[in-house]
Amino acid sequence: MSYLKVESVGRNFGDFVALSDISFELQRGEIVTLLGPSGCGKTTLLRAIAGLEAIDRGTITLDGRELANGQKGMTLAPERRGIGMVFQSYALWPHMTVGENIALGLKLKKVDKATMKRRIASALEMVGLPGAENRATSSMSGGQQQRVSLARALALEPACILFDEPLSNLDVLLRDRMRFEIRELLKKAGITAIYVTHDQSEAMVISDRVLIMNKGKLLQSGSPTELYTHPRSRFVAEFFGRTNLFAVDHARSRPGLVKTQDGLEFVCRPDLTVSRGALMGFRPEAMEIASDGNACNVLSTRTDRAVYLGGVTQVDGKVGNIPVTAMLGGLHTMRADATLHLRVAPENIMILEGEQ
Repeated sequence: MSYLKVESVGRNFGDFVALSDISFELQRGEIVTLLGPSGCGKTTLLRAIAGLEAIDRGTITLDGRELANGQKGMTLAPERRGIGMVFQSYALWPHMTVGENIALGLKLKKVDKATMKRRIASALEMVGLPGAENRATSSMSGGQQQRVSLARALALEPACILFDEPLSNLDVLLRDRMRFEIRELLKKAGITAIYVTHDQSEAMVISDRVLIMNKGKLLQSGSPTELYTHPRSRFVAEFFGRTNLFAVDHARSRPGLVKTQDGLEFVCRPDLTVSRGALMGFRPEAMEIASDGNACNVLSTRTDRAVYLGGVTQVDGKVGNIPVTAMLGGLHTMRADATLHLRVAPENIMILEGEQ
């Protein structure tokens, strides 16, 4: 049985459709990320689950308890939902100590002092800040303040925690480290979580499952690996990583062989189906240098630049007039306007439905 269920949820602001028939389910202890560009509806959806935004259509239930029903106009108050929230801005009171900040929610729930002290100490232990109860939050680094914000949510022992781009204010190195720490903490505690971000790499690290959103709609869901290797549309492929794309000649393609409108041929998996208006694509790291320019699935690329990024070399070039990017392992030096033969294996070819 699903733990958190969002069913046919819709939300309008005047004529603007912020959420359009959104449905998905979470199992207990699952970490799901809402991923999409600014304005796609992910924060509106998160706020609706938290009880900070009403819904016009659909229902939201948690552990069998109805939190919101658009048809009935019912919205359970945020403090009655048993949901914790970690914000982008930390939302800490700078004049209060760490312990006082964490205690605020517990006081609202009328938790007794002994239980409050135990929960605060336990939450700080979980986030790696044991004994920090009397520290001033204003003296802490951004990473430490975000840990306090997480400890405040954990102390409430919520049924679910919502994260609204919690790492976007941190520097790159700290953000990279904390995404691993957040996942490990949530998994260790067995906490169900929904995480909002527009950062694809962050979603790949933290998530059991990713939901890609755009223009208020849920386009595709799956594990990070599934979405990266088997995107269904151009938008998902490009938003979830760089992709080389070619328009498909539908009339001349057949199972196991894709022909592009530019006259190129690619052998692919025979189970891939090519519909009208489809695109053929492959990831930059799926390419490797080939010695024979006439071999199967080999592109003769005119290079524009080659940049060593440490561990890989990014090669940007063109096949005809179509831009192509390859990520080649190791250091490769080559002059601009050189011809480079690049091969992509049939199993790495993707067929994407939708507009070109």
